[in-house]
Amino acid sequence: MAGLLVFGVLLAVLLARGVVRASVSWPELLTQTLLGGVLLFLDLQGLRSLADQDRRLARACFGPSAHALLVRRIDELAASRAAVVAAVDAERRRVERDLHDGVQQRLVALAVLLGRARRGGRAPERTDALLAQAHREAQEVLTELREVAWCVHPSALDSLGLREALVGGAERSAVPTHTVYELPEPLPEPVRTAAYFVVSEAVTNAAKHAEADEVLVRVTREGGQVEVTVRDDGLGDADPAGGGLTGLRGRVAALDGRLTVHSPPGGPTTITAELPCASSSPRTPPC
Repeated sequence: MAGLLVFGVLLAVLLARGVVRASVSWPELLTQTLLGGVLLFLDLQGLRSLADQDRRLARACFGPSAHALLVRRIDELAASRAAVVAAVDAERRRVERDLHDGVQQRLVALAVLLGRARRGGRAPERTDALLAQAHREAQEVLTELREVAWCVHPSALDSLGLREALVGGAERSAVPTHTVYELPEPLPEPVRTAAYFVVSEAVTNAAKHAEADEVLVRVTREGGQVEVTVRDDGLGDADPAGGGLTGLRGRVAALDGRLTVHSPPGGPTTITAELPCASSSPRTPPC
């Protein structure tokens, strides 16, 4: 094929010289040009077909077989399913712990206060003070219940969308959080939920463990996927194998996504989640 291409180039040069010397008539020139164009097209198509065949042979001889690819995919699905189950169990344990150590203890304290107020009927001033304290305790219990419900699944995520849920989470965060949201269209529920929990967990870790002064959250569209980036200016050295990040990795992997953690000692820490929105996988909904 390459030799034929070189031969065609030589003929084109000879034809051009004939045109310059006026030794070639116009009908002959048109005929030779048409014939040369057809031969050039066939030659290039042949070269392309040979290159494709070489790639197929190389893939068949040196690349993984269809069976190996299928086994690998099955292993990935099994791992992601196990990670999702582990993440759900960890989330349940966290909710149970928050209810037991927080809400339940406050309810016990509220019951004690009300009991003391009932027994203090002969001292109206003391009863009023106990009732006022019980009222404050009830308000704190309601606040903590809302916090627990927000961590499980914020209602704003379904009613108002991801942007408003992230803004609400930033306002409730213990560390100043700036949110940049650059998605023009709404997201499917699985992608929206995964993106929210990536941001929520990363911001919580920055406030609790990284001693960060500021967090930047950025949600953008890159090609056929949503990219969620959370960057804090804390101490860094986050453990990618930690319970929280492992759960996030499993949640993202369940959508055929990828979670990366860059956290050198001294910071900053950058957590990036890539969530596909356009995929042939039935598990990944279109955006």
